[in-house]
Amino acid sequence: MLIGTSALLLTACNDKDTKAGPTSEAAAPMGTGQPGETTAAANGQATVRTVGKTGWYDGFDITVDKATVVPDQYGGAKVRIDLTYKNNTTDNKTLSENPYLQVGKEVDAGASFDNPTVPGKGSAAGDITTSVQKLGDAQHLLDTISVVYGQAADNQTTIPLQADGKVDSIAPKTLDVNGTLVQDQTTIQITGGTLSPSYTKNEHGKMDLALHIKIIGGTGISDGGLNIFTEYFSVKTPDGQSLTADDRSPINELLARSQTIDNAKDFVDFVVPAPGPGTYVVAYDATKGASTAPTFSFTVS
Repeated sequence: MLIGTSALLLTACNDKDTKAGPTSEAAAPMGTGQPGETTAAANGQATVRTVGKTGWYDGFDITVDKATVVPDQYGGAKVRIDLTYKNNTTDNKTLSENPYLQVGKEVDAGASFDNPTVPGKGSAAGDITTSVQKLGDAQHLLDTISVVYGQAADNQTTIPLQADGKVDSIAPKTLDVNGTLVQDQTTIQITGGTLSPSYTKNEHGKMDLALHIKIIGGTGISDGGLNIFTEYFSVKTPDGQSLTADDRSPINELLARSQTIDNAKDFVDFVVPAPGPGTYVVAYDATKGASTAPTFSFTVS
């Protein structure tokens, strides 16, 4: 991705929110626009383009619904992009990173973002606004704009406004995984999982394998209980790497005698190489090598 700095032809509609990147120059007034969508800056008519494209980022389905260009009396225009954020997690959540607008090969530093907090499993509307000092062909301007989440060192999602532009994003995959790991007085039941791009900074080319676990205690657990920690879990990846579970989703449970812990937030997370398909072997070892660790294997297609 090439990001440069040019004349201040794109400026913010307001200063209400976070701004990102160097300022980008509006595309030159050229192109014929999209069939059935006509407008002219000269007569002040607005251009409204239905986009209807969805990408995925950090637990959200993000849909760019439409984009509107409204000419002003000075020969420029205001641009508004309307989005819908669907939160796929159970927690109230705000997207971890504001998007930025890429216009051609450059970034619009003047764009302003309404990035809502979305209820768990709910949806909310957001928008991006900016303005151009000189408007030629509104249709061509929209053709040059993409909404981007993540930086070049991250796993990015790019949603172009151009009608035939393809969304560059990887949809999270739900895994139908069920397995059991038994070591002494502890039974670990794997009851499902997900495989998605990692949205942690500087993890381009990495995936997040998250496995939900249920923990069951045996009758022989002592009165003080038994601790279950993240580092007891490991995985062997399809390419042969052995990885310990990552602390981004820590497991820290005190298991009592004959107790069952079925916490919706208990996910064992592994940062694995992209693209992710292949056979994984999960192990559980609370003895740190003092006894044989039980394993469970599954295949992601």
